Amino acid sequence: MKYLVNIATGKFDTQDKKENGIYPFFVRSPQIEKIDKYSHTGEAVMTAGDGVGVGKVFHYYNGKFAAHQRLYVFNDFKKDVFGKYIYYSVMSNLKFEVLQGNAKSTVDSLRYSMLAHFPILLPNYDIQIKVVNFLDQKTTEIDDLIADKEKLIELLEEKRQAIITEAVTKGLDPNVKMKDSGVEWIGEIPEHWKVKRLKYLFQIKKRIEGLKNPNILSVTQKGIKVKDITTNEGQLAANYDKYQTVNVGDYVMNHMDLLTGFIDVSKYKGVTSPDYRVFAIKDEKFDRQYFLYYFQMSYYRKIFYKFGQGVSSFGRWRLPADEFYNFCVPVPTIEEQKEVVKYISSHVEDSENVIEQTKCIIKKLKEYRQSLIYEAVTGKIDVQEIVNETEPEGG
Repeated sequence: MKYLVNIATGKFDTQDKKENGIYPFFVRSPQIEKIDKYSHTGEAVMTAGDGVGVGKVFHYYNGKFAAHQRLYVFNDFKKDVFGKYIYYSVMSNLKFEVLQGNAKSTVDSLRYSMLAHFPILLPNYDIQIKVVNFLDQKTTEIDDLIADKEKLIELLEEKRQAIITEAVTKGLDPNVKMKDSGVEWIGEIPEHWKVKRLKYLFQIKKRIEGLKNPNILSVTQKGIKVKDITTNEGQLAANYDKYQTVNVGDYVMNHMDLLTGFIDVSKYKGVTSPDYRVFAIKDEKFDRQYFLYYFQMSYYRKIFYKFGQGVSSFGRWRLPADEFYNFCVPVPTIEEQKEVVKYISSHVEDSENVIEQTKCIIKKLKEYRQSLIYEAVTGKIDVQEIVNETEPEGG
């Protein structure tokens, strides 16, 4: 590629972004920020130089813009090189090329030499234009389908959360007499329910026991997962001697990130990061799942977020222990807790199934999109023939 374009990096840092800036500021994520000054002008292709966006984040722009210092910028295209064709070319195969010979299934950063020697199949300029026009049309159609599916998931998630919120705060009897809970985000609750602070219901545990060959547990948006440390993927510790013990039935909460973190009840015995919060229910007669629904709702509705401290722009918005212990929850009778859990499980199951099916469809659409781009820029699709077939007669 070094013979086709100029390869350099941007000059700005994330902290340079301005909410009301007049120029687009391209960073290492799909999100485009704003800034009040620019570093480049004209046609350019960009890709993340490090971080989770390596081989995944690509931008194309024509005009005045700014680029992050760890974003590679391809510009000053040589004669007979169409910039947007380069955009589709690097998008099609960059991740595969830079991973060749790499022991990991991800790469932490791109080096100049990787990009300089990245091979590009370059047809004549007219064919480049036809390939780009074909891909612009097809990827737009696919992106519109994906957007529709993502909107469906969003609506189903909203419906799911509405069912959960109503059940864990109002109960199941529409005719029950209500009272003011005295807590803003809870509102009215059944008159016979109680409101209690977490310190009376739960106990934070911090057990460092140095377990031998334990399960390494991680909290994700899909719940607690056992990490496969043999793949070398993701963040791995040098050792796990300082990790805290998690017992079956313990709650594990990522209280360090109240925006994208989550909480779950562990099905496994193992250890987890000392940065997580592990806590246990005091009364074993209480239904863990009822309170889990309430806690997860508090993440979705950003209720925990209101009580956080730290620097939210850097993903460090944590819930201090005192705020955690003073956090209020509605407490139905034990029988009602179980009824609420049963009701929620039966009513959200269909929605969850549709959501998972829709996510599978989105995954296949994205794979098809990627395959289409690869086949078009490598000549496996005769774009010229397709374009000719779609042109009106006499055109």
